[in-house]
Amino acid sequence: MQTRRWERLFERVDHLDHGTLVSLVKKFYRQKEIFEKVVDVIRDGIVMLECSGRVLLANNSAEKILNVRGLRSMIFWKCVPELLHQIDLNKIKKHAISAELHLTYPTEKFLRFYSVPFVKDSGGQIICVFSDITQSLQQKKNEIEDEKISSILLLSAGVAHEIGNPLNSLNLQLELLRSLIRGENLPEMSKSLTICEQEVTRLHGIIKNFLQAVRPVAPNFTDANLLELLNFIIKFLTPELDDAEIKVRVIVEGEIPVVLADVDQMKQVFFNIIKNAMEAMERRKQLFISVLTDDNSVVLKFTDKGTGIAPEYMGKIFEPFCTSKENGTGLGMFIVQRILRDHGATIAVASQEGCGTTITIKFPKKIRGTRMLKTENGHKLLP
Repeated sequence: MQTRRWERLFERVDHLDHGTLVSLVKKFYRQKEIFEKVVDVIRDGIVMLECSGRVLLANNSAEKILNVRGLRSMIFWKCVPELLHQIDLNKIKKHAISAELHLTYPTEKFLRFYSVPFVKDSGGQIICVFSDITQSLQQKKNEIEDEKISSILLLSAGVAHEIGNPLNSLNLQLELLRSLIRGENLPEMSKSLTICEQEVTRLHGIIKNFLQAVRPVAPNFTDANLLELLNFIIKFLTPELDDAEIKVRVIVEGEIPVVLADVDQMKQVFFNIIKNAMEAMERRKQLFISVLTDDNSVVLKFTDKGTGIAPEYMGKIFEPFCTSKENGTGLGMFIVQRILRDHGATIAVASQEGCGTTITIKFPKKIRGTRMLKTENGHKLLP
């Protein structure tokens, strides 16, 4: 409404007397000063550009966040050249853009960036808004580190408890062996030795999984073909699958691109998920695995027709030492989640008791720089 009022006044400017013109100009500049003060107190950086890149307006926060003084009338892309490597100029002139940017000069920082183009008559302008999210990202990183420490403490207590049980069993069996040896009851002695071997094997598995959980190895990222890794694990498990008469059906939708991943860690993820599915199903069942892509991810879905997960366990799937299996350690899915998090991937579990379980993994595509995500009102630019 205010804009239309000014436009009507400017259309009649030739018919206005000197006093009215002076009054209008003073009023215009007062409103302009109010507008500039309002923009300057906003904590986010605001920059208005011509399509050529020349800065028409920049508030104090923008200059502070970008570490550039006197932005007005300068060429924006020359002031902050790193933006050119992360933003598509052709897209920013036509579509609303949202992105997270990483600047390294003169100081390292992360920005949340949003821009909206608008056209007036024959010219065009772009409004850009910056938020410095460096501190919030650091805080999130610290929270993750605190979570890891808490997990280690929880794991230590759990491992001490879990190791105590087989050790007590071993001690009892060894005492029994001593008495049997004295009585020379060899069949009973053989049975006790078998129990000892089983307990030692279980103890070894607990320690191995524990060390893997508390001493995670940083991923060695290389170009990885997830389909090839999936097929490798399926072939590795083929004898067990055949023995249980479980059929695996892999459905691939479209062309699946390579991703950046640690090959060995991805094998471990697929092994744990498929092994869990096998143990949840009775004989002569099917495991369906679908592989597809969306704008940003490679998506893998593992669907079994097993017993499903009881409601009381659904919220504890990724907690260490939480398992419904008689001989399970409860570390498998904890390790799977940690590996996927280190890869920037996500995992979701949907299950209905008595019907089966679906595990969905979304793995980020290998795309350097930026990538576009279409929306109804334009595009979003994601890092």
